[in-house]
Amino acid sequence: MNTHAVYGPDGQNITYWLPESVAEVVQLVDDAQANQEIICLRGAAHSFPLINRLEMQSEQGKNYKFVMLTEMKEVKIDKEARSVIVQAGCNLGRDPYDPVQVSNIRNSLLYQLDQQGLAIPDLGGITHQTVGGFISTGSSGGSTTYSFGDGIQSIDIVQFVNGKAQLVTYNRPKDDNNLDDPFYGIGVGLGLMGVIVSVTFNCVDKFYIRGNETTSHEDDCVFSLIKKKDVQGKLSIEQFLRKTEYTRMLWWPQKNVNKVVVWQAKQATEQEAKPLKPYKEAPYILGSPLPATEGANLLFTAIGQWPSWFDGFFGQLWWAKYLKPLLKRYFYPEVLPKALSLFITDGVQKFSDIGWKGLPMDNQMNDKLFPVKFTELWIPIERAQEVLSTLKDFYVKGGPKATRAFTTEIYAAKQSKFWISPSYGYDVIRIDVFWFGTDHAVIGDYYEQFWSLLAQFDFRPHWGKYLPPPDGAQGITYIKSKYPKWKKWEDLRASVDPEGVFLNDYWKLQLGLKPID
Repeated sequence: MNTHAVYGPDGQNITYWLPESVAEVVQLVDDAQANQEIICLRGAAHSFPLINRLEMQSEQGKNYKFVMLTEMKEVKIDKEARSVIVQAGCNLGRDPYDPVQVSNIRNSLLYQLDQQGLAIPDLGGITHQTVGGFISTGSSGGSTTYSFGDGIQSIDIVQFVNGKAQLVTYNRPKDDNNLDDPFYGIGVGLGLMGVIVSVTFNCVDKFYIRGNETTSHEDDCVFSLIKKKDVQGKLSIEQFLRKTEYTRMLWWPQKNVNKVVVWQAKQATEQEAKPLKPYKEAPYILGSPLPATEGANLLFTAIGQWPSWFDGFFGQLWWAKYLKPLLKRYFYPEVLPKALSLFITDGVQKFSDIGWKGLPMDNQMNDKLFPVKFTELWIPIERAQEVLSTLKDFYVKGGPKATRAFTTEIYAAKQSKFWISPSYGYDVIRIDVFWFGTDHAVIGDYYEQFWSLLAQFDFRPHWGKYLPPPDGAQGITYIKSKYPKWKKWEDLRASVDPEGVFLNDYWKLQLGLKPID
């Protein structure tokens, strides 16, 4: 069995096992049990807080056995039945950051489906993720009309049965309302139920999208941002999210900026979409978005670090102590809006594309050049207008400490039947609080404001993003109380992994889980 070395957060080499078959996965799991090791799975490493913590090694007195399914990318398409069986290590699209460098567009799920005239109806903002990682965290695209999870028909997973690792298949029940079926517990399992090795999906016919992105002042937004009822014929935010097939918004709430960027699209036929005009998230320079991305990176780095830069260049000069307070006073109300206006300009961009290429609108952004982190809070969509009104008041009263210099993303998601999906039981509005940069200590302090503010709306956090501290007010007790079937999920997890072979430090601490004594 092959292995591959990956650089960890401290620069150390971490050995990942790369099984090529179900039999080799079973062997790895059995060996981990025999050697009292913990299996840790890595997909595309987009769940950054989790991966960073795991690659710091365990503090339980057990060694981690790191596993990537990057050699398990097989795709079997039944065009007539409009279904596909895909191995869990297959990426949805190309992963440009694949450490083993085997991911490409031709071995991706979406490309292969496209070649057979098929598609997945809902996709997230990027398609780097592996199939196993995407479903394990309950990830979703921006739609209340379509759902990635609704298409899952069966899950093949290696877990423990009577003390031995073996392959188990969970099928979606014929009565899709039988929500006590363990299928719905396995689907969003956080890697704690075992090693998902393949998934069967029902597909839809290949489709195209047409849409537009509108950048405007808050008052001119296509929906009512903060009012509970229609204003001058506008839809409320809840109505907009329910009516629009695919959408996402970027809200820039800083004083003297107050912009909203609304991306929206709907399915279309090939004839309706032609001529194709792909969406451009950043201006293309010499045929590439990278120069503009790097420019934005430099701008936000300068915005975030200007006080230390000022001290480094001018701190010893006698006049610096008089100038710096003036800069601080005028930076947010005057300097920052002018800086942001360089790339947040009012206008409309129309686009059309093949669905699987156009829906992941953030694929153009380079995660390395433009390091964005976020906490993502899923809230019942019926409370959407209250949420935005509360955020607006918070941003106005809190000033720069609340708004900082970056954006807030707003999405929706269709309700899910998986027990610990953040949209279990109802459609949601998703509030993504962005942080530009990599200072994890500062990130947590900033997010604390929003966890506290939005707890009144019963938010559920996205499992792959920054989570509230387990011992905090929105920690273990709070999170468990938001899921009606949490106890059932926890009991199922313990039954398929009684010795904690899949229970890493991160989830053990974050969710208060433990092996059976």
